[in-house]
Amino acid sequence: MVKCAGILLIMAGAYGLGSYLCAYLKGRLEQLVECREVFVQMDACREYLRLPYAELLRKSAGGKSRILTELLLEVADEMEKSRNADAGALWEAAFSKRKKQLLLKEEEIGLLLALARSLMLEGNHTQVAKVYFMQLEDHIERAMEEKKEKQKLFRTISILGGLFLVVLLL
Repeated sequence: MVKCAGILLIMAGAYGLGSYLCAYLKGRLEQLVECREVFVQMDACREYLRLPYAELLRKSAGGKSRILTELLLEVADEMEKSRNADAGALWEAAFSKRKKQLLLKEEEIGLLLALARSLMLEGNHTQVAKVYFMQLEDHIERAMEEKKEKQKLFRTISILGGLFLVVLLL
């Protein structure tokens, strides 16, 4: 009876590990898509409404995940406090403060920072922003493919690892 309980516990833990890793991939993809939505909204509002940058951030923060909302509002607050503050540095500070909460890779964070800086440019910023939007789309596509490939792999390896551990302990 104790062996059966042990086997069940090991297999549940192995399945839980696989599910955790799959949830990580899903969360990363969701954060990338949500960041794209925020920057598209900011670009559209800047283009058509001609709002100041801090107001763009506040307007874009509505209805987003807690982490992204906090990030946008923090940058907007800091910009309003100090008119001469370097917005690029504010973005970097906000991203680095939430580095552990964000599931994004360094390369993706760098791309988002570059996109945020390109949206701050006065005048014709659309060509620069388009390049960064295309790169962001590529990252999203890669994350989708990675999620699809690695979900099965993570679940299979975790279950096989659990079975190996059960056999080893018997």
